[in-house]
Amino acid sequence: MDDQLNAFLDHVEHLPPSPRLLVKLLEIFKQPDQDIDEIVKLISHDPAFTVEVLKRCNSVFFGAGKPAEGMSEAVMRLGFQEIYKLIVAMFAASAILRPGHTAHVEMLWRHSVAVAVAAMVLAEAVGESTPAAFTAGLLHEVGKVIMVSADDAGYAQVLLNSATFKRPVIVIEKEEFGFDHAEAGACLLERWNLPPNIAAAVGHHHHLDGAEPFERLAATVYLANLIAHGTSERFTGVPKGLENAAGSMRLLGLTPENIVDLLPAMLEGLQKARAYTPS
Repeated sequence: MDDQLNAFLDHVEHLPPSPRLLVKLLEIFKQPDQDIDEIVKLISHDPAFTVEVLKRCNSVFFGAGKPAEGMSEAVMRLGFQEIYKLIVAMFAASAILRPGHTAHVEMLWRHSVAVAVAAMVLAEAVGESTPAAFTAGLLHEVGKVIMVSADDAGYAQVLLNSATFKRPVIVIEKEEFGFDHAEAGACLLERWNLPPNIAAAVGHHHHLDGAEPFERLAATVYLANLIAHGTSERFTGVPKGLENAAGSMRLLGLTPENIVDLLPAMLEGLQKARAYTPS
């Protein structure tokens, strides 16, 4: 499978570039004492990210009196976690919302933002890494984008067959491509040298078998994906299909009641995320 996937990725034109800044920031997150000066220096080395972070920091949503004039002030004002979310969102958007993207890809992006927010809220509730959950949630569908980029007509046929015969997309992907989008996404993330827990969560967001030792993060993204689908990304009411996530909820120590209680935080997080993620 790895050989087949790597051969496939080798023949995809214009793969998104490796997110070196993202990898370095994730490494800083693991440190008990995060060096603000190091963070500022890293971001400032990339003029495009610097401009975007300052612009979004000074948006109406984040604005608080005098605009931030430099990266150091922006980091101090927003905090490292918010800055990280801004950067991962900008990178994920560049990977997913490619030039000439279709309406289907735009839907994938909106869904990915919703899953990222839900995964972050779940991760905080169960003691998992919120940056890792947010990152995996945003990138969990990147494999679909790569498959569309490689064979737009072939992937359109996958979607048509799935709708016509009411069979899961991942099953038909396997039949047509020899692998599914979760596997393709995980393989790409490994190429990018993103941490193995994030690659595992992306690779197992439809099933947890084989996700060890990262099954808790994988379960978080699996459950976030189901909640986003089950509420039509509105995060209200009781999510449909929760019975299909019994294993994930058991692993994370959550009940359906816990999930319903977390929906307001997910809705608030989604409204906030839409203020700083491209639409």
